[in-house]
Amino acid sequence: MPPRGDRPGFKRGRHGLPYWIARQVVRDPMDFPDRCIPLPPDADDASLSALCRGHSARLLAWIDERKRPDDKGQVAHVTRYDGTMRSACRIYQEHPLSRFHKVKANTRRTYTDSLKVIETTVGARLIRNVTILDAQHWYDNWRLPAEPGGPERVDRAHDAISMVKTVLRFNAALRRNDCKQLLEDLKNATSMLTFERGGAREEEMTYAQAGAFVRKALEIGRAGVMPPERARSMAIGVAAQFELLLRQKDVIGERPKTAADIEKAVKRGATAIDCGGQIWTGYFTWENIAGWRWRMRTSKSKYRSAADFDLQNYSLLFPLLDSVPHGERQGAIVTGEHGYAVQERSYRKWFRAIARAAGIPDEVWSMDSRAGGLTEAEEAGVDIELIKDAATHTRRDTTVRYIRRRAAKIAMVQVARNAKRVSDSGDGTT
Repeated sequence: MPPRGDRPGFKRGRHGLPYWIARQVVRDPMDFPDRCIPLPPDADDASLSALCRGHSARLLAWIDERKRPDDKGQVAHVTRYDGTMRSACRIYQEHPLSRFHKVKANTRRTYTDSLKVIETTVGARLIRNVTILDAQHWYDNWRLPAEPGGPERVDRAHDAISMVKTVLRFNAALRRNDCKQLLEDLKNATSMLTFERGGAREEEMTYAQAGAFVRKALEIGRAGVMPPERARSMAIGVAAQFELLLRQKDVIGERPKTAADIEKAVKRGATAIDCGGQIWTGYFTWENIAGWRWRMRTSKSKYRSAADFDLQNYSLLFPLLDSVPHGERQGAIVTGEHGYAVQERSYRKWFRAIARAAGIPDEVWSMDSRAGGLTEAEEAGVDIELIKDAATHTRRDTTVRYIRRRAAKIAMVQVARNAKRVSDSGDGTT
């Protein structure tokens, strides 16, 4: 039999079957995904040695990668699983195979907020001791108002409990039985648990409000209260969201934090522009609307095909685009300071200033312009499937959540039913 050094990680089980075990090579395999690999029981010594050396080389390369300094010369901290919710959350964020690293930057920020809630409130709890009643108690506490008399934080609680499940699911995939058991308990006890999610927003921007915003923005620009180019860009942004039924990000773009996010956006067809040392990525650029036709994939990557807009068909948006001098038609269409693509924070601030001047209530947000456009389409009698496709939604129920004034429509249904009863019976009785 060859010496032990020729077969690092080799071990035979109770029934004499051969295995490669990561912990036989190093004390801390740093969450190497293949911690125990069965070896062919009929392999000869030379084959076993070769397999063990190959698996060990992969393990050591994995450890070297985890210990490699980042751009700032810092070595990433690697959390070891100790059975607590905190360690499970940290591993979900640190593990190189976690989807935490693959979601968009804004989604990652939302995930991080929920993970922070979990770690600061129940991070010390041992998962093996957590019951479904504990999970319900966590949700109820996370839902409590931030201060007495304040509104309940339903979305906060729902997002946090959803993240608990995500963390358990990932750690269960790493063969941690306590996580797998709690996850199964939660799945089997849905009838006993109440994890309510927040309701859809009821606010919308109507066509009248969108028109008032555009007029007021141009008026403010002419009066010198705001630079004319900035005011016109704000008018274009709101008109584009309302008429094209797009998300704010699809219209104003974003500034990714990492090179990986920039690369991902560019692969999807976004344009990358250097804005004073900071990279902006977006789709709504002058170069992309040659001939006033715009074909683009939206920021929701799961949508099956690109959206195609003939911009000349949009009566609120097209005159604004057409009014831009030819010499300014390059780069991002919605711009802010120094002619660079507008930043989200500035866009929100300028939107509110113009909206207030136009008499639009503070409860109406920039994002509600899209909901207003979808509601207008539904009230015009457009089939819900066509509206879904126009909004680049993959699911019908997502579109329905955007359509406002549902209570009024329910009342209209009853009015129509009452009218039919009168027509059928002559006096409204049966």
